[in-house]
Amino acid sequence: MGATGSKVLSLFAETAAHLNKVIKTSNNPLLLRLEAVNAFTLLLKGAGKAATEPILKELTKHLKHGLVDKALVMRVACAQCMQAVIQHAKQTFTQHDVENLLQLFLKAFESSTFPVRRAVSSLCATLLAFTQTTATTDPNKPNIKHATTGEEANNARGAADIQPNSTLMTVDEMLNLLSTNYNRPNVSREFKIGIIETYATLFVLLGTEFVENNYAVIARHILKELLDGTKQSLASSDGSFARAQVFFLLHSTIGKRLLSEQGQAMAIRHLVAEWVKSWPPLKRNQLPPNKHALICATNLISALVCELGGGANAVKDIVVDPLFVLLTHPSFAVQTAAAWCIRCVCYSVPSNLPYLLPRALNSLEKDLSNMSNPSTTPELLRRTIAYAYTLGAIMSVFPARPIYTSFELSARAMSLATQLLKNPSKSAHIASIQSQVAWILVGSLMCLGPNLVKLHLPQLLLLWKSALPKPTGKEANAIRAEAEWSFLFHVRECAISSIYSFLVHNSNTLVTLDVAKRIAALLNNTLAFLATAPNTFSTTTMSPCVPHQTKLIDQYYMLRRRIFQCFVTIRPLLSTYESSLTSLLRNSLNVFIESDKVHPSSGAHAQVTASVPGQFVSVWSSADGHGYGVTSKMQGYRVDVAMENEDDLGEDGGDSLGNHSKEWVTKDRFQRIEELLERPIIGSVELDPIYIYTTFASTAADGGEALVLPRPVAPSTGYIDTSIELFATLFPSQPPPVQESTFEHIASVVKDARLEKNSPKRAAVLVNVTVALLGAFKNMMSSANKKTTHGIASGRATQLVQEILMEAIVHPDPYLRNAASETIGRLTAILGGSFVAAQMQQLVDLVVSNRDPDVRAGCALAIGYIYTHVGGMAAAPHLKTLFGILVSLSSDPHPVVHAWALEAIAMTVSAAGLMFSTYVNSTLGMVAKLYLSETHEPGSGSVAVSNAGMSVGFSAYQEFGRIIYELIGTLGPELQASFKIRELCLNMVEELKLEPDERVNVEAIRCIQHFLMFAPQHLNTQELVPYLQSQIVSLHLPLKKAAVTCLYQLVQRDAELVFKAAQPGLDTELFKMLDTDPGLSDVKNVIRSWLKETALHEPSVWVNITKRIMSGTNKPDKTKPGAGAASELDPPVDPGRGGSFDGPAGLNDNEDDFDDDGFGDDDGAGFGDEGQVDITTTVADASGMTSRLTVNVEIPPRWRTQLFALQCLQKTIEMISSSGTREHFDLIYARARRQQAGFGDYLVFRVPDLIKLSFTAATAHVDELRLAGISLLRMVIEKFAATADPDLEGTLLLEQYAAQIGAALTPAFGADSSSEIVSAAVRVCAIYVGSGIVKDLYQLGRVLKLLVSSLDKVKSESELTGVGEVKDLSPHASVMVKLSVLNAWAELQVSSHRQDYLRQILQPNLSALSPLWLRSLQDYARIRLESDIVALTSSAEGIQTSSSGGIESMYSAATKQVVLPYYRKSWLKIMEAVASLIESSAPSMLDALAKNPDAEQTELDKPSNLFSVLFGLCIESLSRISSSSSGRSDVSTMAICLKALRTFIQPSLAGQHFLPKAIFLELMNVFDRLIQTEGYRIQLIIIELIQRLTNNYGAQYLCDDLNGESDDMDVDRALEPGAFPSTAKLYYVLRLLINVFLQTLPSLTTTKRSSSSANQEQVAILLGPCLDELGMLVNIAPASYKIDLLAISFYIFSEILRDSKLETLLAPRVLVSLKSTLPQLESSLESAEKRTLSRVTCAMLHSLLDNLFNEGTQVNENMLKNKLLASVLIITGCPEASIHDTEGRGVFVDIMRHALQSENKEVALTAHQCMRMLIMLPEKKSDSPTSVSLGKSLLSALIPTIVQHLLSFQKLSSVSDEQLVLLNEDVKTLVTLPTAAADDKERSLLLSIVLPTLTVLMDPSASETTPVHRTVVAQILTLATSTPLAFKDTVSELPDHVRIRLETSVRQSVMSNQEQQQQQQQQKQRRQEELQRSEDTKQPTIHLKTDFSNFA
Repeated sequence: MGATGSKVLSLFAETAAHLNKVIKTSNNPLLLRLEAVNAFTLLLKGAGKAATEPILKELTKHLKHGLVDKALVMRVACAQCMQAVIQHAKQTFTQHDVENLLQLFLKAFESSTFPVRRAVSSLCATLLAFTQTTATTDPNKPNIKHATTGEEANNARGAADIQPNSTLMTVDEMLNLLSTNYNRPNVSREFKIGIIETYATLFVLLGTEFVENNYAVIARHILKELLDGTKQSLASSDGSFARAQVFFLLHSTIGKRLLSEQGQAMAIRHLVAEWVKSWPPLKRNQLPPNKHALICATNLISALVCELGGGANAVKDIVVDPLFVLLTHPSFAVQTAAAWCIRCVCYSVPSNLPYLLPRALNSLEKDLSNMSNPSTTPELLRRTIAYAYTLGAIMSVFPARPIYTSFELSARAMSLATQLLKNPSKSAHIASIQSQVAWILVGSLMCLGPNLVKLHLPQLLLLWKSALPKPTGKEANAIRAEAEWSFLFHVRECAISSIYSFLVHNSNTLVTLDVAKRIAALLNNTLAFLATAPNTFSTTTMSPCVPHQTKLIDQYYMLRRRIFQCFVTIRPLLSTYESSLTSLLRNSLNVFIESDKVHPSSGAHAQVTASVPGQFVSVWSSADGHGYGVTSKMQGYRVDVAMENEDDLGEDGGDSLGNHSKEWVTKDRFQRIEELLERPIIGSVELDPIYIYTTFASTAADGGEALVLPRPVAPSTGYIDTSIELFATLFPSQPPPVQESTFEHIASVVKDARLEKNSPKRAAVLVNVTVALLGAFKNMMSSANKKTTHGIASGRATQLVQEILMEAIVHPDPYLRNAASETIGRLTAILGGSFVAAQMQQLVDLVVSNRDPDVRAGCALAIGYIYTHVGGMAAAPHLKTLFGILVSLSSDPHPVVHAWALEAIAMTVSAAGLMFSTYVNSTLGMVAKLYLSETHEPGSGSVAVSNAGMSVGFSAYQEFGRIIYELIGTLGPELQASFKIRELCLNMVEELKLEPDERVNVEAIRCIQHFLMFAPQHLNTQELVPYLQSQIVSLHLPLKKAAVTCLYQLVQRDAELVFKAAQPGLDTELFKMLDTDPGLSDVKNVIRSWLKETALHEPSVWVNITKRIMSGTNKPDKTKPGAGAASELDPPVDPGRGGSFDGPAGLNDNEDDFDDDGFGDDDGAGFGDEGQVDITTTVADASGMTSRLTVNVEIPPRWRTQLFALQCLQKTIEMISSSGTREHFDLIYARARRQQAGFGDYLVFRVPDLIKLSFTAATAHVDELRLAGISLLRMVIEKFAATADPDLEGTLLLEQYAAQIGAALTPAFGADSSSEIVSAAVRVCAIYVGSGIVKDLYQLGRVLKLLVSSLDKVKSESELTGVGEVKDLSPHASVMVKLSVLNAWAELQVSSHRQDYLRQILQPNLSALSPLWLRSLQDYARIRLESDIVALTSSAEGIQTSSSGGIESMYSAATKQVVLPYYRKSWLKIMEAVASLIESSAPSMLDALAKNPDAEQTELDKPSNLFSVLFGLCIESLSRISSSSSGRSDVSTMAICLKALRTFIQPSLAGQHFLPKAIFLELMNVFDRLIQTEGYRIQLIIIELIQRLTNNYGAQYLCDDLNGESDDMDVDRALEPGAFPSTAKLYYVLRLLINVFLQTLPSLTTTKRSSSSANQEQVAILLGPCLDELGMLVNIAPASYKIDLLAISFYIFSEILRDSKLETLLAPRVLVSLKSTLPQLESSLESAEKRTLSRVTCAMLHSLLDNLFNEGTQVNENMLKNKLLASVLIITGCPEASIHDTEGRGVFVDIMRHALQSENKEVALTAHQCMRMLIMLPEKKSDSPTSVSLGKSLLSALIPTIVQHLLSFQKLSSVSDEQLVLLNEDVKTLVTLPTAAADDKERSLLLSIVLPTLTVLMDPSASETTPVHRTVVAQILTLATSTPLAFKDTVSELPDHVRIRLETSVRQSVMSNQEQQQQQQQQKQRRQEELQRSEDTKQPTIHLKTDFSNFA
């Protein structure tokens, strides 16, 4: 009927009659009646329209009875049915009817459990929400309004334009119905909580819009009626109980979830105006507002401000002043609330810090100075304390918001404190206030970080020592008045509080063993002092020295609590507390064991409960704020003791953590409020105000951003808590005898006959003991303590513990049972061995013998814990027995027993792991059987049994899910193999998914997650995703969380599949969850995973999402862009996918979807749908899946969501950019690609949207958004700067957006901006100006003005106080902004090399910038030094300590921590700018260098300080980074640093002597590492750097240690006399070069090296400079090392010449090197060394020339040429060596002969070239006789070869062109001989050889001259013209036949030449005449297209 009721309306009456009959008959079994009620509920849902009045009347009558039925399950079912009546059936109610019904419904709250309260509150809320529907009045009875229920009415209710008076009731009337019941005298706490839950559900039902519109009414009602409704003043415990409820309603329900950000701001305004400002009352007779209401309002403001975060900017101005007024309120609680609120405001809107801190400090100082007046009022004293707390609270924000702070103020606070402590007032009254103020200030300074605290530590230790003296013997016996005790306690408590603050915040850093010992001694002094105090004080005595009402006894407790806290914190640091150890243990033990001796704190009224002997009264239900001295460490199933040792979290931390605190026993939305029923002690911040000004406990538990209001407990309870924690800390290190006596003492107290068996008093002692032992055992088991603990000696001691714990295990209180079970589990694990068996046996026997459900449940749980802690292997032998027992307990019909037994099974399976695999099948079978059995259904059994089941807090079905989850883990991958088991698991999971209880669904989803890990292919994603999607919108938070986590798991596997399978609107739902549930971190993970998969292909999706969220609507646009490319900038939508992102959200508008709810609560357990709400539903229901009715909270996206969307967009751009896809950034290319493919989604099409989004964000009202907008803008400018605009030739795409970019950047300099925004914007301005998008300075005016004005500010002020309209920068912000401005200008300076137009901008400012840049680099270097070193050097004149950076030297360490990151971000750009200016010798920079005091050279042999700073920064950066570690940014850093170093290596900067040797060698080592790890670009810069070094410093620097005598060298020479000293500078430089060669030329080395990936051209570019540098090194080396170096060079040269790949690229460089290196070489060598040289050259010649003309090998011409030329260069370069080296010469001559006669043209040409070089040698080196003789000897060997070769042409009949060329070369070479001769005589001789040889080749007689003849004649003519005289003489002396032949040939040649010239002359003349004639007879030359010649 639920699903299809609307289709069979006619059957309604009949069905209803049947069901009514079943419900009415009370004899029917409970289960049957339950099912009937549930069936009726479903029937109404399906066919409610058909319900008639008689049927409804009868049903209502039964339901009214059912609502107060003894069986609680029945109440739940009836409530749900009644709710269905109101929602689905048509009935008319008047106001009176509603009131009567409500009274009836509310009766169900009496003695109810949570499920009942939830169902009934949902029912009442539905009824009340109905009162807001439109009402009509009957004309006959105008005073009575009535309205109709049912679905049609529900629609009308949705309309927002209802007039206020047309509803059935006004808002006030509706709310008053609840409050009058709440304020009835003598109602139980359950009833009150029920009403609160009704309120909460009602607000959720009425929805965001209603709540926002009526917030003022609602807030006024709740604060007035709930806190002040009875007009009686509340006791403090009731006060905190009521306040907690109000906070739950106004914050947890409304403020956090229902209000939009505007709503939250409006709420803050309302609370300030209506409540905070109403004190003090202005009119005479006006009553002041209730203090509880004030506290609540203030706490609400704090919470809302934290929620808003940066969005609280809007309200900061109206909040602060009223809060400062509130600090003067007489109530301390109100003052602390106000102080906390001020802290929250500072935290959320840190720009307030610079104003609020001085304000608080000034107020405090003023009041302190007024205190000495005789007329001091208590009010003044109270106010002083409040100001002190406020000041502390503000200072505690410093660590989180360092930028907005100044340590000057904290220094002022510290000096104020010391002054107060050193000069106390004479009056005790005032002195106590002064010391309290002082210690508060000290305590708050302790959280500012170790750097700051360590400066004050010595002073503090002295102050503490004087405040906590050792009591003298005289004092021990002194009798003091109570006032004096009060003063002494107070002063000591304040001092120890500051010690505690010091210890908690600095324990890891400053608390050394010595400090710890000193502090321990002071604490022991105080304990000794306390020993002299009386044992008890009267509980009524008030403390006279504290201005607030405080009991003296509480002061005593507070002092002892602090001492204990300090000991707990300091414990890990001391080996022992020396002598005080055992006494401390006893001290702490007595506190919590005899807790009845601890008197309740102020305000806790002793509650007298007359307990009926034997009847159990829970200790948790007492409401007196003290609970018989029970500890507050046990909160339900969670026990907060020894938290830091929770190291036993099993494999999946999350789950076992859940096990320890039973997180899954959840009450979800009402958890906070339901907890109040079980908390006798509710904390509040005024009870321990140390939390106001410390940071150790204030941030959110989930590591979130916001502050969470701490709620410390009252002193009496706090004292008990800390004593337990101290006991747990000390006990593990006690020796066995002490442990035994401790246990005996505990046992004697627990077994004390005076304590009644079941009394809460006894329960309190048991709880305390159990928690203490649990903590002690936790500490024992923790790995850190294993070394120091003694363990527990078995025997008597263990027996005692066992007895104590066994009593707790069978206790009726489930929380105590749980803690005791865990304790016994840990005890068993510690003892191990036989104890395990004995303990197990004892539990088993107890189960068998005792039928009491509590006993059996306790034993089952204990078994589970023992197995968990002893561990799978150790406990394996007992597994079978245990499992048997647990299985039999699981089938026990009593819900308490079977629920806990099933939980124990889940724990056992989890711990046993694979050991359990044999039992998997039987366990699954058991689960399936129990699932089907009636006994395990909620509501089965008798009324008493079913009620007991209701109070367990969880159902068997939840446990089934947990067991299956663990079983899947045990099976693991085997799931894939066994079909049967897998199917059974899956079917069970499917069943659990369909259960109406949401907590069962959570377990089902967890099982699915486990399944996904091991057998994902067996799950159907298509069905699973819509199911999860429907759960995401559940109101049940754990279910939401589970569904999102599961989605995340799926998205990680395949995001595309998930989004295809999802219903439309999943993305909207995810982003909406970021607004409503920001705590679910997995939502972001899902979105991020999805982004990773889709960003590259569908960037438009992300642009659209961000647009939608930034525009403030979370609903996607209904209009989808078409699939075609409608316009350039429409996102192209891929038809397959687009819909899943932009479809309408899952809000179905059609009515019938409500009928799809196929399912109701068939077993009526009341864990039904969270308040079955029937407002907009989200139905994921195409597949007929069950849909949960949920409430959709429609609020505009919060700014944190917008920020996340912007971050996603930036991530998208980053991913696309790093993918390197060109079309995303090139519009022309993208258009072409799109045209080609028909579609294409490229980022470049969305540039307008990106610019618009950046603008929107950059002008938002939240600073974080503005920063994100500016960084998005920066990204767009950087990525699209080079994109051309296809529509306008020669312009860039972004040029058209210049105005928008300017408009986005300008507001960053406005008055409402902040320092962070300014500093980000300045950089973006520079990037934009420097990018070259707009080159016209006029157009850039707006942005340029911002840059120039900010620079002017920096120039003009030494301490920068503001930029633009941003005023009052704190010192830290000032440094940050200043650096940003300098960095921005440095950016421009660097860009100016690419963009010329920037020079105009820079030129006027460089003179100001240069010194500022240098100064900032020096500051950075100085800050990098440890502050201590700076302090030491301040006396020396080395580095100036007082810098323009404005660093207070005292706090430099603390400041360093704050400003260092900003320097780190900026220094590189500044360094690059400075280097570029020094490189280009810019006058401004030279001037700045000249004026910089550090640039002078103080000592001659050292470089200047400034150089050391610049050099040091670069080197440090280089020695830290490597490109492999973190990607591209590091490579650019390296390049910048290296280029800067290259610039700095010049004598003007680095001095004449450069670096000391040790530093130089270190530098070379750094370079060496870079050479070996980095790419070719970096290597090249290093080589250039070395070249520059050699050029600038040369031999005098690099070789000074080779000639000089140094110790290193002597050692080297002694060890290896002939070798190159390996500690010499030259050696290091050489090693560097060799490494480059080895890397690029693998053939150089025999060892295998990974060759670099550079291509050959890169190798050539890199090695060219290396070769030059090698040559330079040979030149500058001392003579004794020259030959060694030369040999190395020769080896490298020969390898390069051998490498065929490099023959064209690099070989020419080798020849150049040879030419430049060798000529000066021999002159510097001794004759012995020349002989060595000859051996080297000989080897080189062999290496070059051996096998050059091998038979059979292909001749490589280029290589041959290079080798020949090289060998000639070597021979001619080292003539003396060559003369010595006959062998080498012989090889050379042979090869030359071969080459000269070679057939290969290239080879022969080269050989002739070499010959000519040799011929010219004597002429060139005429001054060197060796060269001359060498030349002659070589020529005499080689000339005959040429002559021979020449004459071979004579025999040839015909000559080819190739041969002709060779002939020409031969002749040329011969002709060169005489021209090169030294004197005439020699020349004539040579001519007489040459001419006859040539004449032989002539043939003048032939009729036609041959080519040979012509060639020879031409050369002879050349010779004749060059040496005419010698030629003439020689020819005349030739033999006749030769002479005649010669003359004839020459004459013929001359004649023919003349003839040819004449002919040419004549031809030229003829041609000119012809041209002249043609000019005269020229025809017209215009040709017509048509030929008109035969026109006639």
